[in-house]
Amino acid sequence: MSTGRDILCQNLQVLLDRRRAEGRLYEPASPDEYEGTVDFGSNDTLSLSASGLLTEAFLHQLERHPHFTIGANATRVFEGTRQYIVDIERDLAHFHNAEDALFCGSGYDANTAIWSAIPQPGDFIVFDELVHSSIREGMRLGRAKSIPFRHNDSLSLRQRLEELRDQNGEVAEGRRLVFIAIESIYSMDGDVAPLHEIVKVAYDTLPRGNYILSVDEAHSNGIIGPHGSGVVPLYGLENEFSIRLHTCGKALASAGAVVLCNSTIKEALINYGRNIIFTTAPSFTAVAAVRAAYEILATQEGHRRQNRLQKNIWYFYWTLTKHPRWDDIKERSILSLPTEQTWYTRPFKSPVVPIITKPKQANSLCKRLRQAGYWVNAVDHPTVPKGTGRIRLMIHADNTREEMDGVIQLIMKWATEQYQPVEPAQVMAKL
Repeated sequence: MSTGRDILCQNLQVLLDRRRAEGRLYEPASPDEYEGTVDFGSNDTLSLSASGLLTEAFLHQLERHPHFTIGANATRVFEGTRQYIVDIERDLAHFHNAEDALFCGSGYDANTAIWSAIPQPGDFIVFDELVHSSIREGMRLGRAKSIPFRHNDSLSLRQRLEELRDQNGEVAEGRRLVFIAIESIYSMDGDVAPLHEIVKVAYDTLPRGNYILSVDEAHSNGIIGPHGSGVVPLYGLENEFSIRLHTCGKALASAGAVVLCNSTIKEALINYGRNIIFTTAPSFTAVAAVRAAYEILATQEGHRRQNRLQKNIWYFYWTLTKHPRWDDIKERSILSLPTEQTWYTRPFKSPVVPIITKPKQANSLCKRLRQAGYWVNAVDHPTVPKGTGRIRLMIHADNTREEMDGVIQLIMKWATEQYQPVEPAQVMAKL
């Protein structure tokens, strides 16, 4: 007789086998597979972790606080708000030019808390269709109606807001709020939100000011803006965005996240964000690692790393798109680069480089690169839309030009093997 556990495992195995057959099964790599490879996969974009710089700064934090207790031992609503949390929230609010800050255990926790607790029944959330899964999960748990607009399309946003205003009297009269959710740099496409355009659209379509702009700066934190404080401070738009989320697990190479907001929103999150109420507050060691990373950002070394990262991104894009076979490969739809027409148009570059393959070929390219000692990641549906499977490369401050040349040559070699290249002489003969 089958037990409940047997039946459960059989049902789950059906799902796993289906995903495996579709080539979409996640199989986390073991340390033996990626240690010693050239890193084009991790989010350690400033190379703070790989260089050992953060480890040294973290140990210095421990030396400065020899009598620390490791755990908070309680939630924020009880006695979990230790002095080190109070201090980091004060300092991060100052660093990012915000009124107040709430430190959370992760970006996922922070987003689900924001979007499940802050918008109220009768409010609306208009969100970019490619926002992070954690934002979607928060909206699902919340009580406001959510409406997507086309990715990075200001006209689509304007249409959605105008429809809401014209079809809902309370919105038109300014009695209901419209939340607008975006990211500064998108995690899978690597493109940048048009912040100025979005601010203008909100101002034009909702003249009563009944809107709340929110931005997730996970992939820009630490690398863009004054000392790495983000895209919003770079453009001086702090007063326009009521809620900003900065995570610490990417360029800062640590863990946790900070919600930048005013004191009222912070108090509401502590009182109504269930994954803040019902979880232990962050430990001293987690906060110490974050503080160590932020202190590096404020130094000349942090500035040098931010500049070197930008130069490396520029060099990678330039070398790839100027490869003698790139245009031919692109025209045959073997590879495509969604950011090809925009990467050079902004004052900063995104370290996320998505290279889209033909359907079901991303894993093949990923395997080839890994076998050659270059660690990259393949991403497919449901993480990205169907038909847009890709390898996602992350450029790092400590990647060398030789490493970038090597991975580009191998990508182009793989792509060339997918077809018989047409030589220029053959093309001329056909004209």
